[in-house]
Amino acid sequence: MRSWALLPVAVILATISACSIQPDASPNDIPQEQRDIFVDRETGDEAAGSNTIYLLVPSDPDEPQRLRSVSRDVPTTPASILRSLFAGPNAEERDEQLDTAIPAGLELLSARTVGQVLTVDVVDAFDELTSDGLRFAVAQIVSTADGIEGVRAVQLQIDGEPRVWPLGNGELTDRPLTVYDYPGIIESTQPAYPAIPSPSR
Repeated sequence: MRSWALLPVAVILATISACSIQPDASPNDIPQEQRDIFVDRETGDEAAGSNTIYLLVPSDPDEPQRLRSVSRDVPTTPASILRSLFAGPNAEERDEQLDTAIPAGLELLSARTVGQVLTVDVVDAFDELTSDGLRFAVAQIVSTADGIEGVRAVQLQIDGEPRVWPLGNGELTDRPLTVYDYPGIIESTQPAYPAIPSPSR
């Protein structure tokens, strides 16, 4: 009689055991869409190649902010070079405290050259910047574009519309911009001259 009474309990336990999830000790691939949560994402491209973009050097309280050229291995087209600039510093450059004033949401709509003027059309993502931040962001774009063969000036537009932009001295203009509008903003590659020794007596 007791064995019959225990039979339903045994059936229930067997059913639960069969339905439970068993651990899988074998290795499994992580789905592609889940892999990014385990690694730090790099933003910028590898610092190599013959093309250049301009990033902000580490700030020094005793020196004005400067731009530094870094290499990029991207196709030699205005669109490719500008998109690499918009991607910002890579992990190694961030370790060296290089930075960018380009806002994270800035997207290139088009880059077309007429004569020596490169018209750069982007989305409106500059609202978050301070006046100094905007000045350096524009200087980064102009300095980078100046390194593209055949380009001597940049006409920067927002959604196809011309705007006024700050020059190096803070004045606003709607004309095409050149590197000469931002004097002294690019870090010099000229080594410092050694001090002239005092004449011996």
